[in-house]
Amino acid sequence: MVPRFNNSRLHFVGGRKGGVGKSFYTRLLIESLRSKGREFTIAECDRVNPDVGRIYKELEEVILAYFSEDERKRSKADALFAEAQKKPVVANLPAQVHQAMLAWFTEDALYELAEREGVSFCHWYVSNGGYDSVQLFYKTVADLGEWMPHVFVRNWGLCDDWSHVDQDPKFQALIEDHSIPVIDLPKCSYLERNFIEAHQLTLSAAESHKDLTVVSRQRIKHFLRQAFQQIEQAGML
Repeated sequence: MVPRFNNSRLHFVGGRKGGVGKSFYTRLLIESLRSKGREFTIAECDRVNPDVGRIYKELEEVILAYFSEDERKRSKADALFAEAQKKPVVANLPAQVHQAMLAWFTEDALYELAEREGVSFCHWYVSNGGYDSVQLFYKTVADLGEWMPHVFVRNWGLCDDWSHVDQDPKFQALIEDHSIPVIDLPKCSYLERNFIEAHQLTLSAAESHKDLTVVSRQRIKHFLRQAFQQIEQAGML
């Protein structure tokens, strides 16, 4: 049985492909925790574009960690586990990290240590609905589903028709067999999204930014409300 509700949890936000919305979704998880007044740590694991860590470094505790397929550098990810022993961690993963992350779990038997130390894991898999994205999700669950629950996040900003996924018997069987929640990342209007990215804002800061119109601020407020409802629905926080 995969543990789901231990007091400590390490939340990985991945997707195995660039441009599917991983960093943006990581920021939504962070905002959801902040809105609840929860104590947590942000782990920036993307060495090429550490945008999440950069945006929140003055507001929340941020640690740097990364996964490496080089056995001599595998300990660079150990800070994630050490921090998760104390409080929840939200880890922003780069695209090409799966094999290194899998080696960390299996070759070092992190799943055994987690059971002893009361640390549990969750993988939020962000998808753009593309064929490669969905196929890689199957492989990800096959490799890691034994040790951590997964959440499949449909990014509606990049795909506005998910019927090809929802009606796929293989996908439905996987979801049922592993009890995987399927939730939505609502579409954020282009104008507001572009403003947020251009100014490197937190989403909560954009919600009240003086340079946005009252209508734009309302769009962001509504977007966040919808996104938080979906996150809550997954039952992993």
